Amino acid sequence: MSVDILITDDSTVERNFISGLLKKLGAQPHLADCCKEGVRLACEQPFDLILIDYFMPGSDGVHTLREIRQKAAELNGNTPALALGVSDYESDSEFYASHGFVNYIEKPVDFDILHAALLLYLPEEKRGEICGSAEAATDGGQDSMLPGWLGDIPELSAEDGVKNCGSEEGYMSALEIFYKSIDRMSDEIEGYYNNGDLKNYTIKVHALKSSARIIGLAELSELAKGLEAAGDGGDVERIENETGGLLELYRSYKRKLSPLDGGADTGQEDDSDKPPADRDLLDDMFSSLDEFAAQMDYDSVEMVIESAKDYSLEPREKALLDEIDAAFLSLDWSAIRTAAQKYFS
Repeated sequence: MSVDILITDDSTVERNFISGLLKKLGAQPHLADCCKEGVRLACEQPFDLILIDYFMPGSDGVHTLREIRQKAAELNGNTPALALGVSDYESDSEFYASHGFVNYIEKPVDFDILHAALLLYLPEEKRGEICGSAEAATDGGQDSMLPGWLGDIPELSAEDGVKNCGSEEGYMSALEIFYKSIDRMSDEIEGYYNNGDLKNYTIKVHALKSSARIIGLAELSELAKGLEAAGDGGDVERIENETGGLLELYRSYKRKLSPLDGGADTGQEDDSDKPPADRDLLDDMFSSLDEFAAQMDYDSVEMVIESAKDYSLEPREKALLDEIDAAFLSLDWSAIRTAAQKYFS
């Protein structure tokens, strides 16, 4: 019996982090990066629980839930919904309850709190499908598989990151997603700052605060937290004084985490040991990616990307797969299709 949970969150790191926790708990996550995508998924199938980020550009969590209730009333009109994050109001519980949420969970999401929320709000017949404890979902006493170069970044607490993510495998996935998002996220923060868009600037530094904390970058998280407070309070002077430092520190991790791109001591496999992908396999892989992206089929696209990593690819095919992987992190279905179609040109 499948436990289907809809996550709507504009932050790539947060979205995939929560997805990983849900998978460890035995649930099947379905991911959306904005209100429109969340509503589309909610109109296609019933869910057992809905998780919605409160802070999103354009349409916030309250608006998103309202749209789901109106446009997907038959399938998800009564599905319990949890807000992710905290609002601007003193009594968050009362605020969210007044807008149709059964409760809220602060970000970054704690494994045990998420586990408890599933047991509280899932339909009774589905609760038995959830793992019984956090210990059951973690790696237990296995020897550490973390790459040694992480120790060369003294401000990075891998111990905290593993604890937050529930396992070393989950942590490395979150770290890679964080790394791949640095250019896009930092450019977005800088763009909103330059345009004087205080609302969306605050939303983006809020997301950075949470994602940095998840992977164990406390200094970056605290700096983002301070600027989030400045945005909420309209403290433009502080934003002007500290945004440059935030962006400089954030972008410095593009270099510090660069071993994630490959090379020695990254924990990644040597492609030379993998079998080469033949032409029929490549044709099928890229045509499937194009087809599944057209259907916005998250699970199938993820499956193809992961299976492709079992083979040695030529530079051109590898570059296209990297392009698709980056687009997949942002749920950019059009970019996935464009890259997949390049293979046949």
